[in-house]
Amino acid sequence: MSNATTMSKGGNTPMMAAYLMLVACAMMWGSNHVVARGVNATVPLEALAFWRWVVAAILLFPVCIPHLKRDLRLMADHKMSMFLIGTTGVFMFSIVIYLAAYNTTAVNTGLLNATTPVWVLLFAAFLTADKPKLGQWAGVLIAGVGTAVIIAKGDFLVFAEMNFVSGDLFAMISAMVWAAYSMLLKRAPKGVHPLSLVFVSALIGLVFLTPLYIWSVTVGNEPFFTHLDPAWPDMLKIFYIGAGPAFLGYLFWNKGVAVVGPANAGVFLYLMPVFASVLAIIFLGEELHLYHLGGIALIAFGIWQATRRKA
Repeated sequence: MSNATTMSKGGNTPMMAAYLMLVACAMMWGSNHVVARGVNATVPLEALAFWRWVVAAILLFPVCIPHLKRDLRLMADHKMSMFLIGTTGVFMFSIVIYLAAYNTTAVNTGLLNATTPVWVLLFAAFLTADKPKLGQWAGVLIAGVGTAVIIAKGDFLVFAEMNFVSGDLFAMISAMVWAAYSMLLKRAPKGVHPLSLVFVSALIGLVFLTPLYIWSVTVGNEPFFTHLDPAWPDMLKIFYIGAGPAFLGYLFWNKGVAVVGPANAGVFLYLMPVFASVLAIIFLGEELHLYHLGGIALIAFGIWQATRRKA
């Protein structure tokens, strides 16, 4: 096998190492739902969202310094785009995904959040000139049925009774928010380094997360950090969420995309619900039901049908 296929175009990263980075990225992003579910009884939601991005911003800052000097001017010229990217990708998504994780199982959160590519397709149909084809619409419908199976837990009568878990709806909304964020990324200023983009996005998100966190501590009478004594177990978990999914996950994603290309890298996002399900079963004792398997199969087939090139 030639160097062109085994090594990256602009560096010395082997293709296999890049694929392993993407797998690790999917695992960390999938584990985010599991860790959040594991601390929901001891860490207030506002604290989890706030401290996650504080940790990520602190770790990102020294890495971003060489790029920020040049990129800040470019981002200042695109204030509205940066505002929308930061509010959707950091503030809104963090709140909604943790509302999901705190109110439904980690398995359901991971599975329903995996419908993001379908929502990207739907938004593209209404907001861009790239109209989906018939096969893509069929894929959206199939994935939608799979999503409904999971929300209804295999019993569609719950829709008539409106008897489903609120966290499942938040998980669906989180997929929509991430799809909107993905669409907005196309409006990011050209030439800005990805690390600068995520660092500034984190700061914009923290502008909204900080007062929400302060409100939860003062008005909401929530504890400063945790109900546990000692607090260090939860501190380690939150540090992992900031250092892992928010920091290392983004670094691994950028490096993997640079080596294998965005199209190939995108496939690895579908590993997120798989890791979330496996980790939730192992560490949280959650159960994998038949309706989960049916929903997984329908979502996987629907996403494949919606995103395959010859649709």
